[in-house]
Amino acid sequence: MHSHSLAHTTAPPANVTAQHTTMKSTTGSTTDPIVPANYRLPFTLLVMCFALWGVVNAMAEVLVKAFNSVFPELTEMGTIMSVSSHYGAYAVLAIPASIFIKRYSYKAGVLLGLGIFFLGVLGYVPAAVFHSYGICLGSIFVYASGCSILETTCNPFVLSMGSQETSVRRLNFAQQFNPVGSLIGLLVATYVIFDNMVQVRPGETITDEQLSQNLIWLVTPYIVLAAIVLCLWIAFISTKVPETQAGTTGSTGTDATGQKRPFLTSLHNLLHLPRYRWGVFTQFFYVGLQTMAWVYVLHYGDKVMGYDDKTAMYFYIAAMCCFIVMRFVCTALMKRWNPATMMATMAVIGLALCMGAVYLPGIIGLLCVVAISGCLSLMFPTIYGMALRGLGPDSKLGAAGLVMAILGGAAIPPVFAYCLQNATLSSLTFGLYSGEESALRSSYYVLALCLVIVLAYALRFRNPHRSDTGTPH
Repeated sequence: MHSHSLAHTTAPPANVTAQHTTMKSTTGSTTDPIVPANYRLPFTLLVMCFALWGVVNAMAEVLVKAFNSVFPELTEMGTIMSVSSHYGAYAVLAIPASIFIKRYSYKAGVLLGLGIFFLGVLGYVPAAVFHSYGICLGSIFVYASGCSILETTCNPFVLSMGSQETSVRRLNFAQQFNPVGSLIGLLVATYVIFDNMVQVRPGETITDEQLSQNLIWLVTPYIVLAAIVLCLWIAFISTKVPETQAGTTGSTGTDATGQKRPFLTSLHNLLHLPRYRWGVFTQFFYVGLQTMAWVYVLHYGDKVMGYDDKTAMYFYIAAMCCFIVMRFVCTALMKRWNPATMMATMAVIGLALCMGAVYLPGIIGLLCVVAISGCLSLMFPTIYGMALRGLGPDSKLGAAGLVMAILGGAAIPPVFAYCLQNATLSSLTFGLYSGEESALRSSYYVLALCLVIVLAYALRFRNPHRSDTGTPH
């Protein structure tokens, strides 16, 4: 199957293009390469970007405790501000990033994101020199801004590197390396930073020498990360990126007549497209779901099994490995199975595992918690690909909305925490468990609700040729 070049002098009418795309999608060959040969080098560099923000996202969540060892004067509310700074950047920068890449190009967006990321991670150096938590928060906001620009750019960039028939598989393949980066970040935080830090317990004081040691171990991984980002920036600016494939005209930000589509026109089109509008809504709840599924593995190990943090961390790592393995498996299966149908199936299995986490005893319940991660593996890129399918020149702004949905990672977990702290749903364990264990187990109904939303989206929009999922005009 051959793709049409964007350089055609005469574009077919929008309705003809939509009909042709539908025919290709229905009868298209499954032998199309996921990544055509001329895109493989830039695609490989993009894959590294996916791993890159996976590293820092994992470290941002795990290192909340590390700040107590570097800044012992902080309260719990103070340390959690690091997470707020991280996720807040996604809300602030996603729309400006989409406008930037709409005006210039995907490659320019990647270079801008990497450059801001580089400056942000270097901000840990003055934070260490001046022992300033405020500079740390500023550094986190800056490098997370770079992550926001990268995510807004890289996801639709990957979708455009080939035919639309393989776009969701291609994005799932690239996204496989994001949890690999997360696992690397988790291992670095656990075995490089935490293992070498002097831990401070409440009421204890820390000497200047110990404080200096903690600062060194906090900053060093970020200096190494800055060097890696610089090398990646140089490699990307030296790489020629071919024109993107047909059917993804959003790569140029033009409509079928070759004219630039105004921002407000794109926004209007997106808001009136149910598949996209509900995609953003679903992605918001999915990101919250993923955050809860990983963070509360440690709590489950503690309150249900009585494990210490180090032992519970092994199950956290196991959950991450399960996520990675299932991402590869699901991507391979997408060659034969509809991604939306697979996502619906995984959501149903995830719901069953949530009920296992609530009601099954001991280690069986904990294994259900770990296995939930495997069910989540294909959801983010599949929702992303479904929501952006066929958006054409509106895809860049559409990508920004989906990146902003990452705020769900900051908004949904407090609901879980509230239910846990106040035992709001404890009656749903029907007296099988009591106290903190009952409160924790019953809170997994919050995860179940998020999975129901994902299931509903997958079933509602599983057919890409429905009249309400077409390209807006």
